[in-house]
Amino acid sequence: MINFLSKIDNFGAEFKHRIIHSEQEHKSIIGGIFTLSVYSVCMAYFIFVLSQWATGQIIPKILLESSVAAFEKFEMPEELIELTFVRYDDQYVDPFSTQGNILMPIAMILENNIPISYQSILSNNEISNYGTNLIEMEKMEIVKNAHNDKQQESSRYYFLIITTCQKKYLKGNQTCASDEDIKNFLSNSSTTIEIEVKLQQFNTRNKELYEVEKQLQFVLQESLTLKVDLLFQNTNTIIDDHLVFSNSHPFTYFSDFSVLTQTITKTHSAQIIKDKVLVEIAFKVDPIEIKQLVTYVKIGEMLAEVGSIASLLLAASWFIQQFNREEMENKIIDEIISFYYPQFRNLKKTKSCMGRTIEIKHEKDQINQEEFKKWYEKVRKNVLLKLSVVNQLHEISRLYFIMRSQTTYQQMLKYQNYGIQLPQKLFEKHCDEINNELPSKEMKMEEYDLESSNMITSVLCDDDLNILNYKRINIPDG
Repeated sequence: MINFLSKIDNFGAEFKHRIIHSEQEHKSIIGGIFTLSVYSVCMAYFIFVLSQWATGQIIPKILLESSVAAFEKFEMPEELIELTFVRYDDQYVDPFSTQGNILMPIAMILENNIPISYQSILSNNEISNYGTNLIEMEKMEIVKNAHNDKQQESSRYYFLIITTCQKKYLKGNQTCASDEDIKNFLSNSSTTIEIEVKLQQFNTRNKELYEVEKQLQFVLQESLTLKVDLLFQNTNTIIDDHLVFSNSHPFTYFSDFSVLTQTITKTHSAQIIKDKVLVEIAFKVDPIEIKQLVTYVKIGEMLAEVGSIASLLLAASWFIQQFNREEMENKIIDEIISFYYPQFRNLKKTKSCMGRTIEIKHEKDQINQEEFKKWYEKVRKNVLLKLSVVNQLHEISRLYFIMRSQTTYQQMLKYQNYGIQLPQKLFEKHCDEINNELPSKEMKMEEYDLESSNMITSVLCDDDLNILNYKRINIPDG
C-alpha cells in the first residue's frame, strides 16, 4: 500500500545536479532586469484592467435569444403612456380640456376580444409641454393566452379610444362642448395628437434601468378612424456580475415597441363603440420575448488577459535564455580549463555589455591576443568533449582499468565497504569499548575478512571528505 501511494504521488521532487557549489541554474543580471520588467508591465496592466473593471468600463459579454410563451401576464407600469394635443399656437382650443371638452379619451378593456369595460381617463392633473392637458393611461394588466387555455386567465388587452365628448363618461364637474363647437373644431383645424411612451433600457455600466421616451404623432381625420396597434417588446435581462462565481439578477422591462397603423371607416368603428370614434389605439405585447444574458468579466478572465500579455512579452525570453546558456557554458569551460592550466586563473577578461570577450590581460605578462584565441578555441573543443556524459563515463572506466592493473581483484573488493570512522564524541560508550569494535590502525587491508562488515578504519578522518573537493577558481572579468 505504501509503495502504491508513492507511485501515484504527482508532487515528486526532481533531483537537479548543481553546476558549481549550490548553483542549480545560471542566472544573469540581464535576465534579472528583463524578468523585473516583465513583472512590472504585467502588474501595471493588471492594475489598469482592475481599475477599468471597478469603474464599469469593461464591456460585458451579451448573449441575446428570443422565445415564445403560450401564456404570460404583464403588469404595465404607471405613466407608461401619455397622450396630449400638440398646440403650436395658443389660439387653438385644447380638445382635451375638462371644461367644454371636445375629444374624450376612453380606456376600454377587452377580454377574449370582447369589450367588458369603458372608462374615461380625461383629467387635468398635469400640463404638457404644449400647454395642454396631459392624459395618462392608467396601470394596465395585459394577459396573453395564445392557446386559450381554460386553466389560465383569459386573454386581456387594452384599447384607448379617442371620440367626441360623451356626457355619460363625464366625471364630477366636467362638461362637454356644444355640438357646433365640436363640429367647427374637427372641420377647421388640423388636430395633431402626440403619444409619448416611456420605455426602459439597461445600463451595463451602473447595472440599472434608465428611462427612454419615444414619441408618436398622428393627425385626426373626421371622415376616417385611425387604427393603431402598439406592440410592446418585452425584454428579460439577467446579469451575472460576481467577480469569481456565477450569480443572476433579473430585470424585466419594455425596451421598445412597433407600430401598425391602418384607417377604417366609421361603420366598422361603430361596431366596437356606439360613438364617433376618431382614433383606436390597441396596446399589446409582442409574442416574441427577448432574453438577454449579460455576463461581466470574471477575475479569471482578467488574469488570463494579463497572462496573454505576459506570454507575449516572455516570447522574447528565448534570447535571454540563449544568452544565459552561452554565458553558463563559457563559465563552466573556464572553470574546467583552470583545472588543467592553473595559470589560467591569473588571466583577466574584458567583456562587452553582451558578454563577449574583447581582450585578455595578464597581471604581469603581455598576452598575444591572436595566439591566445587560437589556443583557447582548441582547448575549448576538448573541454566541451569532457562535458558530455559519455565521455565522463569513458574516462571513469579508463581510471578503473588503471587502478585494476595496479592491484588484485580481492584487494579491489575490500574497498567496496571501506569508509571513515565516525567521531568518537558521537557515542556515549567509553573510548576503549569503541576501539575494540574497530580494526587496528596497523592492520593492512589485505588482512580483513571479505565477509566482514566492519571495513571501517580510523586512519581516515572527516577531512578526507574534502581533500579532493573542487575549489572554485575565480576567473577575473573586466
